[in-house]
Amino acid sequence: MLNRENAIQSLNNNQFKELGDKVFCIKIKELPFVKKINLRLDPNNKDCISSYSEILSTMLPTKANTYSINAINEKVIWLGPDEWLIVSDDDNAFLKLLNKIKNLEENVTDVSENRTIIRIRGKYIYVLLSKFLVLDLEKNLSTNSSCAQTLFVKVPVLLVRNHHDGTPEIDIFANRSHANYIYSLLVDGTKNLDF
Repeated sequence: MLNRENAIQSLNNNQFKELGDKVFCIKIKELPFVKKINLRLDPNNKDCISSYSEILSTMLPTKANTYSINAINEKVIWLGPDEWLIVSDDDNAFLKLLNKIKNLEENVTDVSENRTIIRIRGKYIYVLLSKFLVLDLEKNLSTNSSCAQTLFVKVPVLLVRNHHDGTPEIDIFANRSHANYIYSLLVDGTKNLDF
């Protein structure tokens, strides 16, 4: 059963909360109720890649630091040459993938309870995040299908660019146990944004 509680207690209504100065209009919310599935398989097995891509209704991305998205808004995020993270609202997504396994080289794991998603939105989010990351976001999250794994201070995170309507938006995938720490740093970081 998927944990339906927010890891960040002050973000418990799944609505955007405004951070810092209203001039900069940085908003944040947590998306704790999303299915997350880890998929591992041999990237050289074209039949296997094709078969899983068919189930997901989108190609498994093979280019580093990219993701694909299907018609029902499921994301398939590249984590490594033989590893992907599927983000879905479909409660049956895990079983569909699990039933497809044919050999020991394929592995499907439900990691929904492990990570939460912190979504930040606003014109100045790259400035805010640059306080905590050594990653050049303008370069590494330059296209609509970009993602990157990095450290947020000392915490490993996955960043997924999510700009739908022209407003910059990034999903930060982090372990649930680190969510409050990341949130506190983001709140603190908005207090002294210096442009």
